[in-house]
Amino acid sequence: MKNKIFLGCLLAFSLCATSCSDFLDEDPKGKLSADNFFTSQNDLDMAVTALMRKVNDVSNNTNPWGASWMGDDLTTHPASNKQAYAQFDRFVPVDDNKTVVAKWNSDYAVIKAANYLIMNVDNTPVSDEEKKIALGQAHFWRAYWYFDLVRTFGPLPINTDNTISQETPLSSVKEVYDLIVSDLQYCVANLPTSYSKAPRVYNGANAYITKQAAMSTLACVYLNMAGWPLKDTSKYSDAASMAKQVIDGCNAGTYEYVLCPEYKTVYSLSDNYNNETIVGVNKNRAFTWSQDNETGFSNIFESQGGWGDGWGTYSFWKEFPEGARKDATFMPKIMVLVGGFKGQLHNFWDTDAEGNHIISEAHPAYQIFCASGNGTADFDYTYAANVKIDHACTQQRVRHMRYSELLLWYAEASTRATGSINAQALDCMNQVRVRAGEDPISESDYSAAEFADLCVKEHGWEVAGNWMACQTRRFDEQRMELFAQAWAQRQKDNTEGVEVAPGVILKETLAPSGSFSESAIYAPYPSTDVSLNPGLKR
Repeated sequence: MKNKIFLGCLLAFSLCATSCSDFLDEDPKGKLSADNFFTSQNDLDMAVTALMRKVNDVSNNTNPWGASWMGDDLTTHPASNKQAYAQFDRFVPVDDNKTVVAKWNSDYAVIKAANYLIMNVDNTPVSDEEKKIALGQAHFWRAYWYFDLVRTFGPLPINTDNTISQETPLSSVKEVYDLIVSDLQYCVANLPTSYSKAPRVYNGANAYITKQAAMSTLACVYLNMAGWPLKDTSKYSDAASMAKQVIDGCNAGTYEYVLCPEYKTVYSLSDNYNNETIVGVNKNRAFTWSQDNETGFSNIFESQGGWGDGWGTYSFWKEFPEGARKDATFMPKIMVLVGGFKGQLHNFWDTDAEGNHIISEAHPAYQIFCASGNGTADFDYTYAANVKIDHACTQQRVRHMRYSELLLWYAEASTRATGSINAQALDCMNQVRVRAGEDPISESDYSAAEFADLCVKEHGWEVAGNWMACQTRRFDEQRMELFAQAWAQRQKDNTEGVEVAPGVILKETLAPSGSFSESAIYAPYPSTDVSLNPGLKR
């Protein structure tokens, strides 16, 4: 029965194609009529499921996420098949870069599906409450992916009614943000705080978006609006207010979000539906290569039989505070899975008798996307007695946003808004630090500006290597205008190297060249869409 419903969703939502260019050039023949489909609660539920299938498509593999490699936490293989990521790593993505195309197409596919729902829900003969729930999912995911797109590409063609046009003009960054805020405000005003039945709630975690999830996302949006390029610093107060409402609700037991007691369970499959996750996308390996999480090999180096998409950078790894968070984020040591050293644990910088690196990549290895038990169990970097690579497809829930981030956003935003550190901001910071294995701090340890900057650093460590996070390390560097600093550091790491262990200096292979310019921040529009709409030319 589930498969029949799933197929029905895909048929009913056949107009949800995969490219923004479909707004510009589409043959509507053969599409199912909305008048014949939105006739019952079952139809409406199937339409929301179809929307979530599009959301799933964005977050089930690495392809749409190349822009995250502009952050100073990620690097990749200088050759192999990683050039799409390497281009972002060097700030030189081209207009046919596969991750640029995948991001543009998949994000706009969700937006198109969301538009279709928004345009037709009111015609469905169901209760107002049910209409608001469905509309809330559509408004949220439209806002979420426009938020993703505007930070990646800058000015965008906005479409809210699926009109087909080859002359859709670019809307300014401010105009895109206005739509995002409006959509999220709808969600805050109309969505419930919890759900009672599957699939809206699953294993104790809300799978549908709730009021508090929308509020948390709006806090993140305001935080970004306060930074580059809009620099509307009044939004720091708005971000703090929105985050505080959620945090106070959690403290009162109104909302469900909590910190996992131990950082090692943040990404673990044994606690896959923990309520630290604010915005998550559920995965199921029963639909392998369709509704699964396809990043199980992404952190395993190619030399060891994995895909090796994202490596840790030397400087970021070295600055990362020691403790439980670092041990759960990076492999403390790397198990050699092939060759003469198979079955041995080694540091990433270790060499053999001839001076060759035992792990040829010679970089810190993330482990947040790894799984054991054929993709169904917690990852053990030692592999115990099972010294072999595991499964590429897992059922790991995608954590787009977590409660620890909201705590840090409140701490930062309230401090920047008022110029002082309040008691709640300090408590939020220390909750995150202590769970990470760091010492708590006091108000006298930092000035307000230093404390706010520390919040940004802590956030970078919280989301390190998670290229699918809503607010990646890259987006923090973007809003805080830290790219020039990161650019210079990467160049230095390339020429002078980093001392990763006493007497061991390693140099980064990939680095940007020349001098930093703001023109390097935004990705190019895909060439295929530019050819359809000349208005996309920068």
